[in-house]
Amino acid sequence: MFLLLVRNLSFVFLAFAASAYVNVVPQLVYARTAPGAKSLWLSATLLIGTMACVAAVEWARRFGYGTRPKLFGSLITLALLAILSASSGITQPWNFAILCVMLRALCQYASQETDRRAAALAGAAARGKNDTTSLSMRFAGMLAGPLFVGQHPEFDRLSAGVYMVLAALALWSVVAVAKAPAIRAEAIQTESAVDELPLDRSDRLLIWAARLCFACFAMLTACLMYVLRDIHGLADAARRCSLLITSAFGAAMLATPLLAMLRSRLFSKRTLSGMLPAPLGIIAAGLLMPLPSAGNIGHSIAGAVVLGIAFADFQLSFRDYASHQAIERGRKALLAVFNNLSNTSALLAFGVMLVLSVVARLLNANPAHSFSLGVAILGLCAFLVTVWARRAYLRTER
Repeated sequence: MFLLLVRNLSFVFLAFAASAYVNVVPQLVYARTAPGAKSLWLSATLLIGTMACVAAVEWARRFGYGTRPKLFGSLITLALLAILSASSGITQPWNFAILCVMLRALCQYASQETDRRAAALAGAAARGKNDTTSLSMRFAGMLAGPLFVGQHPEFDRLSAGVYMVLAALALWSVVAVAKAPAIRAEAIQTESAVDELPLDRSDRLLIWAARLCFACFAMLTACLMYVLRDIHGLADAARRCSLLITSAFGAAMLATPLLAMLRSRLFSKRTLSGMLPAPLGIIAAGLLMPLPSAGNIGHSIAGAVVLGIAFADFQLSFRDYASHQAIERGRKALLAVFNNLSNTSALLAFGVMLVLSVVARLLNANPAHSFSLGVAILGLCAFLVTVWARRAYLRTER
């Protein structure tokens, strides 16, 4: 168990950096360096960064850490540490945009290769424990990143110390996974040549329902700080934003095992009803965010907790569907779709954000209001597609 933990320690650092540089840091930097066009800069940077993440996954899948994994993995870790340390002093939005895209791509590359190596070393016998450990490390980083940076946006000795400790843990992990075999090109070709059953209509509808719902949450967390600052006038918008994101992630993490237990005990049939509350919650969030009551800390935290639980239920339902179809019915592509949802949905979310930013700028409107409306409309689309997909699935299961 100790070896599994050490091999997956990198995910704390990688998820910490990636989560902070999507949900908190760009919002803070652009509010300081480009206040008049911060929404445009934010949307464009997140969209381009997601494209870079998609490319990084493919490159990592093909090349990994090469024949010198300790050197290559250590260089990526040190590069991430340098970017984290340098970002606080950036005065030009272009410079930060480049660093943000680089950081997210490097995090994605390292995550993909670390995941592959840790799973290979764990083997079939310990794969379940390895998956649980990996997910726990990722959740820890996703929670800690926005929370720490949001509550402590200034770069000082404390920040430097935290970053260095996390980087040191990641370097330890790099050494631990270095013994795993390198990627072989023929293995990739063999893997892609395996015959798989094609996805049917209900599969594709459910995939789009999941993409839309994930996109709603990505857009909501990315624009939340500007909504709190520009609509509600909160001086501590960064701290409030990090608190709400942490509340949602924490609620999702704690609710997941409880929901899984209830699902196994109460529902013998797979009805996908757990996919319905999340888009409804998103619609409500988009409509309620501009209202004065949304600025109340108690109301906003309660809403974040409810959304986190609903998102956990959605994720569990779709994961259960994907794994069932992949293992029992031969549609293995569904698992790949699930694992890549964060990137494909982010492309959609940040593309919508960019369009809304441009439209708001042309109309001389407050982008924060357009973001709130966009979240509600995207949530409505997610709900309608989810209902449609669920009906199609239930018809095929009769």
